Amino acid sequence: MPDPTTSASAVASQSGEDDHLRSSRVSMGIRELTKSKLLRNILTVVSGTAGAQMVAMAFMPIITRLYGPENYGVLGVFLGLVAMTVPVAALTYPVSIVLPSRDDEGRNLVKLSIILAIGVAALSAVQLHFFGGQLVALMGVEAITPFLMLLPLAMFCGAALETAQQWLIRKQRFKVTARVAVAHSIIHNIGRSTAGLIHASAAMLVITTALGPLLHAGMLFFGIRRDKAIGRKHPEDQPIEVSTILSVASRYSDFPVYRAPQMLINAVSQNLPTLVLAAYFGASAAGFFAICKQTLSMPTHLIGKSVADVYYPKLAKAIQAEQPITGMLLKAFVGLAAVGLVPFATVFFFGPWLFSFVFGSEWAMAGELARWLALSEYAVFISRPCTVAAPALRLQRRYLVIEVISTVLRVSSLFIGALWIQDALGTVIAFAMASIFIYTSLIFIVLYEARKWHKRLTPRS
Repeated sequence: MPDPTTSASAVASQSGEDDHLRSSRVSMGIRELTKSKLLRNILTVVSGTAGAQMVAMAFMPIITRLYGPENYGVLGVFLGLVAMTVPVAALTYPVSIVLPSRDDEGRNLVKLSIILAIGVAALSAVQLHFFGGQLVALMGVEAITPFLMLLPLAMFCGAALETAQQWLIRKQRFKVTARVAVAHSIIHNIGRSTAGLIHASAAMLVITTALGPLLHAGMLFFGIRRDKAIGRKHPEDQPIEVSTILSVASRYSDFPVYRAPQMLINAVSQNLPTLVLAAYFGASAAGFFAICKQTLSMPTHLIGKSVADVYYPKLAKAIQAEQPITGMLLKAFVGLAAVGLVPFATVFFFGPWLFSFVFGSEWAMAGELARWLALSEYAVFISRPCTVAAPALRLQRRYLVIEVISTVLRVSSLFIGALWIQDALGTVIAFAMASIFIYTSLIFIVLYEARKWHKRLTPRS
C-alpha cells in the first residue's frame, strides 16, 4: 500500500512542475508575440493613425465652434462628391500594387495609376466646366457650385495619395506612413483652424480641407525618396515603356472592370446620405451627418484600416503560397469585434451628451444621429479584414454583384426615410439598419468563399 504522505508530495511536485511548464509556455508565447513582425507592423500603423486621429480630434471642438453646422454641411456635400469620384480616378489600379511578386511590376502599376489619375482628373475638369452647374442643380446641392473646379484636383490628389500608400504597404515601410500621417494631421488642422480664425466661412473650410490630400500625398512621396531602406530605385525613376504599362494594365484588368465599378457604387451609396439630407432637410442636417461620419469612422481608420493595411499583403502572400486564410480572417474579425465594442456602445448610449459636450450645444442633434450610425459603423469596422480579402481572393466579379444589391438597399432606405418618414433622424436610422445587414452578410460571404477556395486546392496538395 503506497504511503499517503509520499503520494501527496508527488502530486504536489507534479502540480508544481505543471504550473511551471504552463508559466514557461505563457512567457514564451508573450515573447513570440512581441517579436512578431505582423504585430509590430500593426502597432506601427496604429500608432501613426492614432496620432493623426488624436490631433484631428483635438482640433475638432475648435473647428466645429468656428464654422458651425451649416458650413460643415457644405463641406460634407463637397467631401461626399470627392469620396464618390476618388475610387475611379485611377480605376482602382493602386489597390493592385501590393499583389505582384516582383517589384518592377509594382513600379509599373504605380506609373499606370498616376497616368490614369492625371487623365481622369483632366477629363472631369472639362466636363464640370460645361455641365457642373446643371449637375449640382439636378442633385439639389447648389451650395457647392463655387467649389466645383476643386473636385478634379481633389480626385487626382486622392489617387496619388492612395498610390503612395500602397507602394509603402508593399515595401512594408509602415514607419514612413505613420510619421507622415501625424505630421500631416498637425499641419493640416493648424491650417484649417487658422483660416477659420481669419474668416470662418464655407469657402475657407472647403478650400483648406480640399488641399489636405495634396499635402499628404506630397509628404508621402517625399518620404519615399528619402527612405534608403526602400532602395535607390523608386517607381518614378524608371523610364515609362508604353508596352510594359499596357501589359500590366491588361494583367490586372479585373480591377478596372470589376473593382472600380464596385468601389464607385460603394462610395456613392456610402456618401449619398449627406447629399439626400442636404437636398431634403437643409445644409445643417447634412452637417450633423458629416460630423457623425467623421467622428465615428475614426475607430475604423485608427484600428480597422491599420489592421487591414497590414493584413492585405499577408493575405496576398498566403494566397500566392496556396495557404488557408480562413483562420486569419476569423482571428482578425473576432479581435476587431472585441476592440470596437466599448467605443461604439458608448456612442450609442451617450451620443447626444457627448456631442454637445465636445463640439458645442448646437451639435446635440448630431449626437442623436450618431447613436444609430454607431451601430452601422461597428459593422463596417469589424468587416475590414473581409473587405480587403476580396481582391486578394480575386472575388471582383462576385463583389460587384454584392455591391449593386447593397446599393439598392441603401438607396431604398434613404428615400423611404426622406419621402415616406420625412424626418432626418428616421432617414439615418433606415440607412443604418440597411448597412448593418449588408456588412454582416459580407462577412459570411467572404468567409465562405475563403473556405471554399482552399478546399478546391486540397486535392492538388
